[in-house]
Amino acid sequence: MSKPNKFFSKLNYTLANEDTEFECRLTSKSNPKRILSVCGSGSRCFPLIAEQTEELICVDLSIEQIYLAKLREQTHKEFSYEDFCLFWGYPPFSAKDFTDKRQSLFESVKLESEVSNYFKNVFTELKWESVLYIGKWEKTFSLFSKIVSKVMGKNVRTKMFSFDDLDEQRKYMMNEFPTFRWKLLVAIIGNKSMFNALLYKGDFIQKNVEDSYLQYYSKAFNNLFYNGLIKNSFFLQLCFYGEIVWDSGNLIEAKEENFLEIKERLKGCKVTYENCDLIEAIKKYEDLDYISLSDVPSYFSGEIETNFYQEIKPSLSAEALVVNRNYLRIPKSNKAGYKEITNSFEKEIREEKVQMYRIEVLTNE
Repeated sequence: MSKPNKFFSKLNYTLANEDTEFECRLTSKSNPKRILSVCGSGSRCFPLIAEQTEELICVDLSIEQIYLAKLREQTHKEFSYEDFCLFWGYPPFSAKDFTDKRQSLFESVKLESEVSNYFKNVFTELKWESVLYIGKWEKTFSLFSKIVSKVMGKNVRTKMFSFDDLDEQRKYMMNEFPTFRWKLLVAIIGNKSMFNALLYKGDFIQKNVEDSYLQYYSKAFNNLFYNGLIKNSFFLQLCFYGEIVWDSGNLIEAKEENFLEIKERLKGCKVTYENCDLIEAIKKYEDLDYISLSDVPSYFSGEIETNFYQEIKPSLSAEALVVNRNYLRIPKSNKAGYKEITNSFEKEIREEKVQMYRIEVLTNE
């Protein structure tokens, strides 16, 4: 008998830890021909493909994450919108239901043998439930949601997610929401020791932002509570319910209009996978028009932290965009030859649906 989680224990992300919609707006405007992106679960990559994109390069140190992205790529290409949502377990479908149909869909997908064999093992172990919430990151917030439900109470949770009017939601959050209880919960859970125990196993980021952990996370959640409808954030649904309950929180890959765009654009776009270090992968290429670094530079230190922007510069096209999501740590890096244009996207950043990252957007000069 296999050990629990034997086959998927190395998957860190299976849904997403970022709101890709923000970067989709950037690629929509800039229309890059060649994009390089941190892979993650794959959900952050394919929506970046713009009308004129000819190549998407997905980079990850984890071969399991690359397998997952390859599975996503094929389901975009081969499935209808309804089958895509059912297979992955996006609302209106459930991740736990439709197991027979999910198996049938998987068996119809054209995959490389190593990818197919890997996921046969994964799905067999899951008894053909979806893989959407099995990543370490997603499991952490599933646990978090159980604590939130007990401390805050289900009535508070239900009320928070009931609003369709932002002004009414703001009034509730300002006047009725149990703020003290929430801050106490964030203080207990949102700290280095807790995240190390739950997720990072000693590799937690070396924070250098001035805010305390409580201040940092409180600001992020307040931005989410006051700048957009709570029910529209997949991240808040994950925090309070452990899964996406309403389709208003579906990732951009699972919104019909965007799904159909991805399907169409993949027809003319070559997808390349690099199973290696991010900076080394970037240095293999020339004329990159858009680079999505995710929060990888937050983990840099020493010489690589200081020089990574200069190391990747020869790989950039003129006026290329580089997007970095800083998490608790702002890399002290040499940005000579770059122009920071983050302030041009204040509204879009304010509406981003995770808010845990200090986003910066740079252009090559």
